[in-house]
Amino acid sequence: MRTATKVRPSVKNVEPHAPVVPAWGDLMPSLQERTDMKRRFIVREAARSFNKTGFHGTSMGDIAKRLGVTKAALYRYVQSKHELLFESFNVAMDSAFANLENGERLGNTGLEKLKIAMKGYLVDLIGNLGHPVVLLEENALLPEQALVIVERRDEAERRYRELIKEGITDGSIAPCDPKLAVFTLLGAVNWVPKWYREGGAWSADEVAESLVELATRGLAARHSQELAPTHL
Repeated sequence: MRTATKVRPSVKNVEPHAPVVPAWGDLMPSLQERTDMKRRFIVREAARSFNKTGFHGTSMGDIAKRLGVTKAALYRYVQSKHELLFESFNVAMDSAFANLENGERLGNTGLEKLKIAMKGYLVDLIGNLGHPVVLLEENALLPEQALVIVERRDEAERRYRELIKEGITDGSIAPCDPKLAVFTLLGAVNWVPKWYREGGAWSADEVAESLVELATRGLAARHSQELAPTHL
């Protein structure tokens, strides 16, 4: 009786060191990337809800309803409503610093740097990031969260003041109190998310361009000279 002979695979057809390629290669986002993406969506919708009905007038159930998910699903990505408010402020501060860096790098004068920083920040607030901050809700932050946000805000304001001082030195900005000037500019810019509506008459870029030009016109040294009274 003949026994069956096992056939060995040909050695030349085997690639012992071939790399393991995951299904779909790099075309699909990783689990962590998908988690981060969902978390960003949650923060964005939470910020929109806070802008519309206030922090205390918004529940986790309201946010879940806007996203079309259950409230339980939200708690897989965030722990509380306070965390969402904190992250909303952090997203805005991240934008402020990123645009400050752009202004400092790309502008030729203090005024140009200030305009670039402010316009980019405002476009993010009302366009790219989707209303991620509610300044009127700052008091709703937990004490330890407020300390972090205030520290970051103070640093951003310091850097805005430095741009104004630079502009005064290089002649692009008329002599003024840098601190008061920064408060005036940020007051105008940070209020926009309260009234701006996506899909309305103006795009985010149009609002940012026009509003920052208007807000900084009084700082411009040349404009101030043009408005100065003439002596006959």
